[in-house]
Amino acid sequence: MKIEGSFEVSVTSKVLWDLLQDPEFLKEVMPGCKEIKQTGEDEFVGIIVAKVGAIASQYTTKFSIHDKNPPHSYRMHLEGEGKGGFVRADVNVSLEPSEAGTLLKYAGNVAIGGTIARIGQRLLDAAAKMLLNQGFKALKKKVEERAAQ
Repeated sequence: MKIEGSFEVSVTSKVLWDLLQDPEFLKEVMPGCKEIKQTGEDEFVGIIVAKVGAIASQYTTKFSIHDKNPPHSYRMHLEGEGKGGFVRADVNVSLEPSEAGTLLKYAGNVAIGGTIARIGQRLLDAAAKMLLNQGFKALKKKVEERAAQ
């Protein structure tokens, strides 16, 4: 499944970049994230609980950051496995100056398999969009709260 989108926040690319590299900040804004720890340079592990339709599952996830060009862009690779199946994603993220502050753009591919994938592509697409929107709304709110301090 392809994902892509963008949103603006009212902070500089440098401020947003720094927040996106902070595991504690990521835990605050990722829907269902129960734990995230840095295990190496640009490598993280975490636990995410996700519910799609009637199926809820806990996923052990690994995140890694590649092709870093601070504070402009990076590529994130994610792999998660749980009772509900697996999730794999490869997403390019770019941060561009905008009138409001910074425009974050993302584009990538997500593969989902196992029990959770059997519920139907349309429901998965809707759930993925909902989770992305929740995450980006939380990110925008937290970024702007920190900027106001």
